[in-house]
Amino acid sequence: MSGRGEKSIIVLRILKWFGLFLVILFALFSIVPYLVKIETKEVSKEELVFTNSEFLEINNVELHYRKWPGDKDLGKNVFLVHGLGASTFSWRYTAPVLQEKGFRVIAVDLPGFGLSERRAGLDHSAGARGELLWAMLEELFPGKQWNLVGHSMGGATVTAMGLQRPEQTESVTMAAGAIAPFEPSPYTSLLRYPPAGQWARIFSNRIVKDESRVEELLASAYGQQPTETEVSGYYLPLNIENTAAIWPDLLRTAPDPLMEQLDQLEIPVLCIWGEDDQWVPLEQGKEIDRLLPNSKLVLVEGEGHCPMETAPDRFDRKLADFLLGF
Repeated sequence: MSGRGEKSIIVLRILKWFGLFLVILFALFSIVPYLVKIETKEVSKEELVFTNSEFLEINNVELHYRKWPGDKDLGKNVFLVHGLGASTFSWRYTAPVLQEKGFRVIAVDLPGFGLSERRAGLDHSAGARGELLWAMLEELFPGKQWNLVGHSMGGATVTAMGLQRPEQTESVTMAAGAIAPFEPSPYTSLLRYPPAGQWARIFSNRIVKDESRVEELLASAYGQQPTETEVSGYYLPLNIENTAAIWPDLLRTAPDPLMEQLDQLEIPVLCIWGEDDQWVPLEQGKEIDRLLPNSKLVLVEGEGHCPMETAPDRFDRKLADFLLGF
């Protein structure tokens, strides 16, 4: 046999063993995640409800929300939407201040977070959330106009809501709004494969079950060390049963082409940013402000990603001044 023939046989053997290796690897990738136990922590919704908590089923999704009736009859309504991993807890300082100034205030937990329903198969895109939340507001207060306020991921949600119903939107406030250019990722398609989704549940669950990890993430967002109360406010809702079920759908459906639509949002918009935000940098806020036809960019000096929690006096004053200005 010639040397060239021997080399061909060797190459074929290598390809054969490499193919077998890939088959075994794929089998392990597909089987192992179902052998890994997803640990659950015994935290019930009943333990975490607030005195002003209410629940409403909209489009077969149970939403948790809280109401603060205005102390004066301003006739103005404010709707607060939290960011990723958060809940109505994020607005614990802002809502009472706005109530004292006469606004009717509603804060909601997005599906999968806080005390709202958790289940697989939900669309977590900003557009789908917007439609769901408008249906909720119409059920509660038909025909009312709203000042929409969203933090981080919630900033994308309220932007979608403003685009969907500008006639019912008095203003939009993006607090460190997480609105990025729409760039579909091949990884989102991979999550349609059930074992890949199971891996996503395993890894995301390990993060939220680790209280020290949650504390570390919160410190990064705050730009300072959180208190025990602040850590618990985030950690406990993330440990309600079935939270892990949402993560594959969240990763797969969250992106929305909102950046390309900002020039259509002609209502007043406040972009309020922590000057030292490391999660959604100020440069992104400046770009969003540039694209909007009727916006104002306001900074909270020396603060990070969550100024409504770390500098509530300054944040709430800037927000209230904007809302009372028209």
